[in-house]
Amino acid sequence: MSEYTPFYKYSLDNARHCNEVDLWRESHKANMECAKAIENAIAENFNNNHFQPGCVKPIIEKFGFDRVNFILRYNLKENQHDLRYSEKNRVWGNQAAISDSNKRSEYLVNSHPVLLNAFVDEARDEWDKLNLFDSTHCDDITGVELEGKILVISSENLVDRYKTPEDQLFMATSGFGCFPYARGRAVFGYFIKDDERYCWNRNDFIGILKEQYVPDWVKEKLNISEDTAGSLENSGISM
Repeated sequence: MSEYTPFYKYSLDNARHCNEVDLWRESHKANMECAKAIENAIAENFNNNHFQPGCVKPIIEKFGFDRVNFILRYNLKENQHDLRYSEKNRVWGNQAAISDSNKRSEYLVNSHPVLLNAFVDEARDEWDKLNLFDSTHCDDITGVELEGKILVISSENLVDRYKTPEDQLFMATSGFGCFPYARGRAVFGYFIKDDERYCWNRNDFIGILKEQYVPDWVKEKLNISEDTAGSLENSGISM
């Protein structure tokens, strides 16, 4: 995928507090460009009362999944009353948490709702093809110690080239963030895929990967089997 302006997911107030206003402005500009590109793509691919599929991929490649999903969900959230959008898409859009400073009329796509709904369907299909882990694959981390746990990184914290289920898996080894009631939030560990060491914030994880979803390659790498499952606690590896 091509390089694109990183999507700034936080509010303008947060950007001011963190001295990141320039990042917010760059992201805001790209958001406006993305909304216009979606509108143009829909117009260019609607001919003879028929919507031609295949116009989503170039938009995602240019702007990234996070920005495209944000723009689409924002439009759905702003049009919850419009039943020309499917119920499943309206629910998907309404689940987005969008700060007031990120609610901008410039992000609205001026396309017929039926056509925009078809675009959303195609964009969501592309997202589903990533086969990422989500909350349904995880146990909650609230009140749980994380050291020695296989954690799932939220996809929004990974750039598109690393939005893979393999890159989501992280072994926590230390850090105050491993303890639920500690003041520190840093969780140290390594990516199970390639053993690269890294530090995340406790809030960057969706949860602890449920045992039934642990891939075979992970079990093999960590020597997890039915024979060793009972001794995981002693080995410092748990799920």
